[in-house]
Amino acid sequence: MNYNPLTTHLISQQTFETWSYAWQQLEFNTNPFDFFKEDDELIVSVLFDSKSMSSLLSTTGVSTIKIRFGLNVEKNDFEIILFGTDTTGQILTPYYIPFKKNYTDLSAGLGEEDGKVPSELIRQWKNNWLITAGKGAVTNNNFITPYGFTRGYNYSLKEFIQTLFTFNKAPNINVVFVLHEYYGVNYLTTKVVTSTFGVVLQGQKSDNDIGLGADDESYYDLTAPCPRTC
Repeated sequence: MNYNPLTTHLISQQTFETWSYAWQQLEFNTNPFDFFKEDDELIVSVLFDSKSMSSLLSTTGVSTIKIRFGLNVEKNDFEIILFGTDTTGQILTPYYIPFKKNYTDLSAGLGEEDGKVPSELIRQWKNNWLITAGKGAVTNNNFITPYGFTRGYNYSLKEFIQTLFTFNKAPNINVVFVLHEYYGVNYLTTKVVTSTFGVVLQGQKSDNDIGLGADDESYYDLTAPCPRTC
């Protein structure tokens, strides 16, 4: 079927608000989130096509690319939405959604849980996701930071464009799911390691460039969660 990716992979303001509202209602839901995993398949990233991303990055006045989380209640699907704003926070673009969700097969095992994680930090983060989400153990706690329940992350336009620098033409963009594990500010009291959901950008070099086998040199992390920076 032929389609125009610039119109097919957009959602309306109303849909964005509906998905965003449904996501925010999960803040106090302590049950494991059941929308990341289906049988032996675990979602590891979502893919935005190069034409849509070229349009997003070419929009006059955009200074920040915002990644927001949503819940499609009708399908029980976790959604990633991208849009661009100017320096005042005014939205200048449509709301973009991915054209593909990438999954990994868990039937071969859940990863290197015995501590023999890869030395590269990005692979460690991806492996954390594989283990925790593979067990169906992701909860609202994985989205809570000192600033509140995470609704998404922000990239400066410059950071987002950096994912394209090593390519001769604009690539598809993977938004890859990871878990950051670290000692939080209250660790001495709680003795609980903090595990926080995050996303990293990757310019996709090939159709197989996903999951733990992806090229770990083409990733860009982001450190501006919403809230605090929305």
